[in-house]
Amino acid sequence: DRAERAEKDGRPDLAERLRRDLEGINLYKDLEEMLSKENLDLIDVCTPTKFHGPVAIEALRAGVNVMVEKPMARTYLECLDVIEAVKESGKLYQHNENWLYSPIWYTLKKIVESGVIGEPQYVLVSQAHGGPEWAAWFWDLDIAGGGALLDNGVHAITISWFLAGFEMEPKVVKAAEPQGIRVRMKTRILQGMFRPFEVEDDAHILIRYEDEEGRWVTALVEGSWSNRDLMNDRVVGTDGEIEHVTKDGESILKIKKPEGTVREINLGRVPWTQSFIGEVRNMCNCVLNGVKPLCDERVGAETTAIVQTAYLSQKLGRKPVTLEEFKSYAEKIREREGERAPEVLLKDLISGVART
Repeated sequence: DRAERAEKDGRPDLAERLRRDLEGINLYKDLEEMLSKENLDLIDVCTPTKFHGPVAIEALRAGVNVMVEKPMARTYLECLDVIEAVKESGKLYQHNENWLYSPIWYTLKKIVESGVIGEPQYVLVSQAHGGPEWAAWFWDLDIAGGGALLDNGVHAITISWFLAGFEMEPKVVKAAEPQGIRVRMKTRILQGMFRPFEVEDDAHILIRYEDEEGRWVTALVEGSWSNRDLMNDRVVGTDGEIEHVTKDGESILKIKKPEGTVREINLGRVPWTQSFIGEVRNMCNCVLNGVKPLCDERVGAETTAIVQTAYLSQKLGRKPVTLEEFKSYAEKIREREGERAPEVLLKDLISGVART
């Protein structure tokens, strides 16, 4: 289809290149068959969330490196199973957070590390749009594992951690007032028809990252399918702040100092596909060079743990909850429920989502 479209657009060179790229590509309907017939170096898992863990585990056990679309899995418990498979296989795992490879966040990170704003203290990141109404599975708790926070919010969570520094550890999470985690727009046409749904379409959470020396960075994160509430993304330090703004489609980073000076870095128009190219290139080079990805299974699992800790905070009246408290809570459910634990945990946590 794309080759035909390229020809209609007057791009015969592109059409020919697309056709050449497709030659020799084998299509399979069965993962086990593919793993048995192909000598693979790497698998990119882009299924609905429920299948991220099982596909990754099967590939790892077959001796194949994996990169997995965010989120790592529906639940932290399922993430633990993937981590075990990574350890047993000795293979590489990349948590596919494409934002890391966007010029916006990559440049912002370098500015933070330059020290120009001093020590980072506060990070605000939002990922919000009108929602994936074109696909009903996103709104299905069993398949997706959650709503806007687990789908959109994980971008903002992982980036907030990246900006604070992956050497820090997420310690405390809180569903943030006044919005918390909620169903905001309950009337939705999903995949062509009005459908009920139980997952959240709007979430605002606070995260505290802490290093071994006791230094903190606090993040306010928004993950929404009901459009944006928060101000511009920013990092505030002890000696200034960096604000990300857009103007006429161009991305601009503003470095503001206490004395009132402002320096602008214009990144131009950043194609939304650019970050995906970076994430694939990064993992291919990691495999070729035997290097563990920066965004690995630890980052993926802890990001999911942050999401589920936020759900628990919402359920408990938006009280602060430590990640250790959540993990103990989840492990008790696993001890009690066995193989049913992920589904039981999902139902338990989603019960706290506010219905406006």
